Amino acid sequence: MRIALLDDGGVDALADALRAAGCDVAVVRAPPVAAAEALLSRRGFTGPLSHVPVLVARLRAGFDVAHAFTAVDAAAAQAWRRLGGGRVVFTCRETLDRSGVADRRLRLATLSRAVERSDAVAAASEPVRASLLRWLAVDAPVVDPGDAAAQLRLYAAAG
Repeated sequence: MRIALLDDGGVDALADALRAAGCDVAVVRAPPVAAAEALLSRRGFTGPLSHVPVLVARLRAGFDVAHAFTAVDAAAAQAWRRLGGGRVVFTCRETLDRSGVADRRLRLATLSRAVERSDAVAAASEPVRASLLRWLAVDAPVVDPGDAAAQLRLYAAAG
Protein backbone atom coordinates (compact mmCIF):
# COMPACT_ATOMS: atom_id res chain seq x y z
CA MET A 1 0.00 0.00 0.00
CA ARG A 2 1.41 3.39 -1.01
CA ILE A 3 0.36 6.07 1.49
CA ALA A 4 0.61 9.85 1.15
CA LEU A 5 0.61 11.75 4.44
CA LEU A 6 -0.41 15.31 3.70
CA ASP A 7 1.86 17.30 5.94
CA ASP A 8 0.50 20.17 7.96
CA GLY A 9 3.36 19.70 10.42
CA GLY A 10 3.89 16.77 12.72
CA VAL A 11 3.43 13.71 10.51
CA ASP A 12 7.03 12.51 10.55
CA ALA A 13 6.53 10.21 13.57
CA LEU A 14 3.51 8.59 11.90
CA ALA A 15 5.48 8.20 8.67
CA ASP A 16 8.28 6.44 10.57
CA ALA A 17 5.80 4.15 12.36
CA LEU A 18 4.08 3.20 9.09
CA ARG A 19 7.42 2.55 7.40
CA ALA A 20 8.43 0.31 10.31
CA ALA A 21 5.17 -1.59 9.70
CA GLY A 22 6.26 -2.20 6.10
CA CYS A 23 4.32 0.52 4.26
CA ASP A 24 5.54 2.67 1.41
CA VAL A 25 4.97 6.16 2.82
CA ALA A 26 5.59 9.60 1.36
CA VAL A 27 5.20 12.82 3.28
CA VAL A 28 3.66 15.22 0.78
CA ARG A 29 4.25 18.90 1.41
CA ALA A 30 3.07 21.92 -0.54
CA PRO A 31 3.84 25.32 0.93
CA PRO A 32 1.22 28.05 0.64
CA VAL A 33 1.88 31.05 -1.59
CA ALA A 34 2.35 33.98 0.79
CA ALA A 35 0.93 36.71 -1.46
CA ALA A 36 -2.15 34.65 -2.32
CA GLU A 37 -2.73 33.73 1.32
CA ALA A 38 -2.50 37.38 2.38
CA LEU A 39 -5.15 38.34 -0.17
CA LEU A 40 -7.43 35.43 0.76
CA SER A 41 -7.06 36.18 4.46
CA ARG A 42 -7.97 39.85 3.95
CA ARG A 43 -11.09 38.66 2.14
CA GLY A 44 -12.03 36.46 5.09
CA PHE A 45 -11.27 33.01 3.68
CA THR A 46 -10.15 30.07 5.75
CA GLY A 47 -6.61 29.12 5.08
CA PRO A 48 -4.27 28.11 3.86
CA LEU A 49 -5.85 27.49 0.46
CA SER A 50 -3.22 28.45 -2.10
CA HIS A 51 -1.31 25.18 -1.77
CA VAL A 52 -4.24 22.99 -2.88
CA PRO A 53 -3.43 22.83 -6.63
CA VAL A 54 0.20 21.88 -5.93
CA LEU A 55 -0.91 19.27 -3.40
CA VAL A 56 -3.31 17.70 -5.92
CA ALA A 57 -0.55 17.61 -8.53
CA ARG A 58 1.87 15.93 -6.12
CA LEU A 59 -0.72 13.31 -5.22
CA ARG A 60 -0.93 12.33 -8.90
CA ALA A 61 2.38 10.48 -8.38
CA GLY A 62 0.38 7.34 -7.64
CA PHE A 63 -0.83 6.62 -4.12
CA ASP A 64 -3.41 4.20 -2.79
CA VAL A 65 -4.36 6.38 0.20
CA ALA A 66 -4.10 10.10 0.89
CA HIS A 67 -4.26 10.83 4.63
CA ALA A 68 -5.16 14.45 5.44
CA PHE A 69 -4.98 16.16 8.82
CA THR A 70 -6.73 19.42 7.92
CA ALA A 71 -10.07 20.00 6.24
CA VAL A 72 -8.45 21.94 3.39
CA ASP A 73 -5.97 19.11 2.76
CA ALA A 74 -8.90 16.67 2.78
CA ALA A 75 -10.50 18.80 0.06
CA ALA A 76 -7.29 18.54 -1.98
CA ALA A 77 -7.25 14.76 -1.49
CA GLN A 78 -10.89 14.53 -2.55
CA ALA A 79 -10.08 16.49 -5.73
CA TRP A 80 -7.26 14.00 -6.38
CA ARG A 81 -9.70 11.10 -5.90
CA ARG A 82 -12.08 12.65 -8.47
CA LEU A 83 -9.14 12.70 -10.92
CA GLY A 84 -8.65 8.97 -10.55
CA GLY A 85 -6.84 8.84 -7.21
CA GLY A 86 -7.41 6.42 -4.36
CA ARG A 87 -8.95 6.50 -0.91
CA VAL A 88 -9.11 9.59 1.30
CA VAL A 89 -8.69 9.43 5.07
CA PHE A 90 -9.22 12.48 7.26
CA THR A 91 -7.97 12.67 10.83
CA CYS A 92 -9.22 15.74 12.63
CA ARG A 93 -6.65 17.06 15.10
CA GLU A 94 -8.36 20.22 16.24
CA THR A 95 -10.98 20.50 18.92
CA LEU A 96 -13.86 22.35 17.27
CA ASP A 97 -15.83 25.05 19.03
CA ARG A 98 -18.41 27.67 18.12
CA SER A 99 -15.83 30.36 17.36
CA GLY A 100 -13.84 28.13 15.03
CA VAL A 101 -16.50 26.28 13.07
CA ALA A 102 -17.75 29.17 10.94
CA ASP A 103 -15.36 32.02 11.65
CA ARG A 104 -13.99 32.34 8.10
CA ARG A 105 -15.31 31.93 4.56
CA LEU A 106 -15.40 28.29 3.43
CA ARG A 107 -14.52 27.06 6.95
CA LEU A 108 -17.77 25.22 7.68
CA ALA A 109 -18.01 23.96 4.10
CA THR A 110 -14.51 22.48 4.12
CA LEU A 111 -15.06 20.88 7.52
CA SER A 112 -18.39 19.41 6.42
CA ARG A 113 -16.96 18.05 3.19
CA ALA A 114 -13.93 16.63 4.99
CA VAL A 115 -16.08 14.49 7.26
CA GLU A 116 -18.86 13.69 4.76
CA ARG A 117 -16.83 12.91 1.64
CA SER A 118 -13.75 11.18 3.04
CA ASP A 119 -13.66 7.40 2.89
CA ALA A 120 -12.74 7.21 6.58
CA VAL A 121 -12.71 9.80 9.37
CA ALA A 122 -10.93 9.64 12.70
CA ALA A 123 -10.36 11.91 15.67
CA ALA A 124 -6.89 12.38 17.12
CA SER A 125 -8.15 12.48 20.73
CA GLU A 126 -11.26 12.10 22.84
CA PRO A 127 -11.88 15.89 23.07
CA VAL A 128 -11.65 16.11 19.27
CA ARG A 129 -14.10 13.20 18.93
CA ALA A 130 -16.55 14.91 21.28
CA SER A 131 -16.29 18.19 19.35
CA LEU A 132 -16.87 16.43 16.00
CA LEU A 133 -19.98 14.83 17.45
CA ARG A 134 -21.25 18.10 18.90
CA TRP A 135 -20.56 20.45 16.00
CA LEU A 136 -20.75 18.20 12.91
CA ALA A 137 -22.78 15.21 14.18
CA VAL A 138 -19.95 12.81 13.30
CA ASP A 139 -19.06 10.03 15.71
CA ALA A 140 -15.51 9.32 14.61
CA PRO A 141 -13.30 6.74 16.29
CA VAL A 142 -10.30 7.96 18.24
CA VAL A 143 -7.12 6.81 16.51
CA ASP A 144 -3.77 7.67 18.04
CA PRO A 145 -1.78 9.41 15.29
CA GLY A 146 1.34 7.42 16.21
CA ASP A 147 -0.29 3.97 16.27
CA ALA A 148 0.63 2.38 12.94
CA ALA A 149 -1.57 -0.69 13.45
CA ALA A 150 -4.63 1.46 14.17
CA GLN A 151 -3.86 3.64 11.16
CA LEU A 152 -3.64 0.57 8.93
CA ARG A 153 -7.02 -0.63 10.20
CA LEU A 154 -8.41 2.82 9.37
CA TYR A 155 -6.97 2.62 5.83
CA ALA A 156 -8.48 -0.86 5.39
CA ALA A 157 -11.87 0.42 6.59
CA ALA A 158 -11.67 3.17 3.96
CA GLY A 159 -11.35 0.62 1.18
